[in-house]
Amino acid sequence: MTNRKTLEMLSDDQTITYIIKKGAKPKLKENKNKDEIFGSGSEFYSNEDNGMKKLKLPNINSVERSVLQCIIGQDEPARQIITSIYKSIIFKEIASNLLIIGKSGTGKTETIKQILSRLHIPYTIEDATKYTQEGYYGADVEEMVFHLFENAGEDLELAQNGVIVIDEIDKKASQSISGERDVSGVEVLNSLLKIIEGSNVVVEGDKEPYVFNFDTSNLIIIFMGAFSGIDKIRDERLNVHQVGFSTEGDKRLSKKSAITKQDLVKYGFPEEFVGRIGTIVEMNELGVNELVSILKNSKLSIFRRYQKELRQRGIYLSYSGKLFEDIAKKSLLLDTGARELTNTVNYIFEGIMYEILSDLEKYGRRKRVKFYRKCFLCKGIIDDNTKYIISNKKYMS
Repeated sequence: MTNRKTLEMLSDDQTITYIIKKGAKPKLKENKNKDEIFGSGSEFYSNEDNGMKKLKLPNINSVERSVLQCIIGQDEPARQIITSIYKSIIFKEIASNLLIIGKSGTGKTETIKQILSRLHIPYTIEDATKYTQEGYYGADVEEMVFHLFENAGEDLELAQNGVIVIDEIDKKASQSISGERDVSGVEVLNSLLKIIEGSNVVVEGDKEPYVFNFDTSNLIIIFMGAFSGIDKIRDERLNVHQVGFSTEGDKRLSKKSAITKQDLVKYGFPEEFVGRIGTIVEMNELGVNELVSILKNSKLSIFRRYQKELRQRGIYLSYSGKLFEDIAKKSLLLDTGARELTNTVNYIFEGIMYEILSDLEKYGRRKRVKFYRKCFLCKGIIDDNTKYIISNKKYMS
C-alpha cells in the first residue's frame, strides 16, 4: 500500500511552490526524460537530495492573459475554469470537480489543453463513450488512472496530483432527451465515483508486469460535454416558453440563466453523481464576429499559420477585407463553431500549397527574403479554391 501523499504549500511572490513528500513506496519506474515530457527542465521539476520534488505554478493572471491570446470569445468561461483548477490545487479543503458544458466547436478541449499545458501538471483527456460497466466489452475506468500515470512519465507521486478530463460525459446520461443513450451509462458513472470521492484504486500495468495502488484523493476531475437538449430542460424550469408563443425577452433570459444541478438530474444523471460536481461552466456560443476574431487574432489561427509559412517562402497574401467574414459564415453552416474554420481554410489553400510543393526550388524556404511575390485570393475562393493568382512580379521586401 502506498502511503497517502501530503501536500504543503509555500508562497513565493509570483509563483506558488508545491512540495510533494514521498511515501514509503519508491517510484515504480525511473523516468529519464522528464525534461522532454514537461518541456520545462530544471526550472520546473527537480529531484532534491532529501527525497522531495518541487513544482511551481505560474501566476494566475499571466496564465489567463496567455490563454486568452489563443482562446477567443471565452473570456469569462476561461477565467472560471482557471480559477476552479487553481482553487482545487491550492485550497484542498474546498477543492471541487468541474463540469464544462458547450456545443461542438466552442473550444472546450482546446481551452483545457491551453490551461494545463501552462501549469505543467500531468493530465489525460478521456472519451467517456469508450468506457463500459465492469464485466462488459470496453474499457474500465481504472484505465483513465493508468493513462494519467503514463502521461506523468510513470511517476506515481506526480500522477496522483494530476488531472483527469472526461469528455462526452453527457452521453452517459440514462434519460437524455437528445436521443443518444447508453444503457450502461449509470453503471459507468457509479464506477467513476470511487475515483471522484478519493480512494485507493488498484491499477494494473498494460505492458509492464506490475500492480499498484493509486491514491485519487488529490486528483482534479473535469467533465465536459455538449449536453444537446439541456437548454430545453432549463427553459421548462424557468417557464420561458409560453403556450403558443415566445418573446425575444424570454430567449435572452434563457441564454443568461445558468444550468443547474437540478437540470442535470432531469437530463439523466444520478443525484449522487451530480452531487460531486462543484462548479458548472457554460461555454459561449460563437458567432460570426468571434470566428472572424479567431482567424485574425488567435495565436492558434490556422489562417495566420498559412500566412506565416507562405511569407517564409517569399509569398505575401492579398485578399479582400470580407474574406474572414465569408469564411466565418460558411463555417457556421455546419453548426460546429470554430472547428469548421480549419476545414474551410485548408480548402482555400489546397491549390496554392500544391503549386508550391510542385516547385520547391522556386518556393524553397529561405532565412531572409529580399524579394517576394503576391498571392491574390480572389472573390469566391472559399467555394472554388482555384480562384487565386500568384504574381510573377517580384517586389522588394
